Amino acid sequence: MAQVIIIEDNKTLNDLISINLTTYLGVDLIQRTNALEAVNLLAILPNVDVIISAHKINDEHTSEILENYISSNKLDTGLIVLGTNEKAKNEFTVNVADPKDWENVVKSTAKILGINENVLANKVIPDYISVPVRYFLNLENVNCDVFIRIKKSPTEYQYVKRIHNSDNFSKVSIKRYMEQGLENFHVARDAHKNFAIFLSNRLVEKIESPGLEITERIQIMGDSYEVAIREIVKLGFNSETIQLTESIIQNMVKNFEKSPEMSNLLHKVINSQTGLLYQRCHMTSVVANEILKNLNYTENLAHEKLAYASFFHDIMLADRGNYSKINSFDELEKANLDEENWDLVFNHALEASVLIRKHPEAPVGVDEIIKHHHGTSNGKGYSNSIEKLPNLSKIFIIAHHFVLELLRFKENGGAPKPITEELYKRYPSADVAIIIKALEKTLKRKK
Repeated sequence: MAQVIIIEDNKTLNDLISINLTTYLGVDLIQRTNALEAVNLLAILPNVDVIISAHKINDEHTSEILENYISSNKLDTGLIVLGTNEKAKNEFTVNVADPKDWENVVKSTAKILGINENVLANKVIPDYISVPVRYFLNLENVNCDVFIRIKKSPTEYQYVKRIHNSDNFSKVSIKRYMEQGLENFHVARDAHKNFAIFLSNRLVEKIESPGLEITERIQIMGDSYEVAIREIVKLGFNSETIQLTESIIQNMVKNFEKSPEMSNLLHKVINSQTGLLYQRCHMTSVVANEILKNLNYTENLAHEKLAYASFFHDIMLADRGNYSKINSFDELEKANLDEENWDLVFNHALEASVLIRKHPEAPVGVDEIIKHHHGTSNGKGYSNSIEKLPNLSKIFIIAHHFVLELLRFKENGGAPKPITEELYKRYPSADVAIIIKALEKTLKRKK
């Protein structure tokens, strides 16, 4: 049996690659946390066939250390490096730019091990597919059997049924699994698509239930938003994710209409038990539409565009929500991110704008607003010179920045500061000042 070392500190990514390696290739998988541990193992076990490693682990130049060790000791070991698109410097290294591209990792490993691609073709996807436990908090029953995965050996897993098809269960029981540290349930491969449809439909039903109080509706929308953006990033747009997206966006607009006092609605969202990205999404939509109203925009399409932009602008950061707090090049540099994450943050506006073009219901021009949301015309990096951008882009930037500062104050505390003064300093042009004054019109009215 082939021996493979994997070094990846992102637990979810580690699990994704590990389960597919063992499922498709049946390798003997050995987990290590950094290059030093791997090198110490290679000293006593030099016949390891492949090492799969993150480009960097914290401050350690992991792949570089491994490359030097393999080369200097003339080992017959292949190296697959995750998270870099640099050209390989030697014959034994394969670089995989997108670490989530597990199919490429499996194929590269198979090629190094000399496994025929026909073997891989016979196993298109694993027999069981992971589903985050938190998704079940919004369900009372399921349309398929649900399993937990138990590790029997380094290369074998056993799937034990925990919820039967059509079983009723309580939110308390699901929370108990989460408290025990369980992150994923599993469903059979053949049941996964129908489960995704079932989950999306249930979420839509809950969001659109007429009897929901606004606080409860915000909570369900937050949970649904997380399901939607993760499924879109993973699977792309399909009828279920589109329906769920439409329901959330339309309800954000309805909430704004039903709660005309901006501060009241922002207070409800910021104090909800929802995730950071959802709070940013909903609050930015509220503030942007309030500015539109004060600028006497009467066209419904403008409001819709800003709601869509709010939903999708940070979708590429779905797995790294904390990075959405970065709002300038200085903040990006001070974050000390590795190369992969630095590139992700630097380019996330551009990549999100490309993604939204694949949404068949998105209004024309939303991609431009998303691409501009950190001030640059090309969606790369950050800029304070926004005067040449279209008006809707400028409105969105001001709303986005205002909400970011509100959330920072909530997180960090301290003495409150007038956010609009910061906006005037950062965006000093006269046409942007008109937009900031439109926001101030509402803020002064609430005093």
